[in-house]
Amino acid sequence: MSAIFYIMLTGKIIPSDKTLLILLILFLLIGMWAIAEMKFRFNIFPALLSNSSLVTSGPYRYIRNPMYSSIIFMMLILIINDFTYARLTVWLLLIAIFITKINIEEKILEREFPSYDEYRTRSKRLIPFIF
Repeated sequence: MSAIFYIMLTGKIIPSDKTLLILLILFLLIGMWAIAEMKFRFNIFPALLSNSSLVTSGPYRYIRNPMYSSIIFMMLILIINDFTYARLTVWLLLIAIFITKINIEEKILEREFPSYDEYRTRSKRLIPFIF
């Protein structure tokens, strides 16, 4: 969270370029869609909440971590709009943290949901059809 706050507090929050603003809104909507698909039940720590289920609908149909994707791309847009090397460095650190967290979460999901392996074969981690 501190990386996100750093990026948001050290530059403009609303892009001045219309294309960047539209992209920011698009990724914000994707993140909100992902939260809604999870029925507003999510955890910032890599652990399952009680009575959790494997969500594979909505944006989860294509990517396993749409909330992380949304945050990564929103922060990238803010950096492009108001570039500094410090903000770029923090963004790269944020990606490393998310990938580490994803690895931990996937081990938990494999253990808790037998269908997770099959789901993983038909979806990507962060970017549809790519990664």
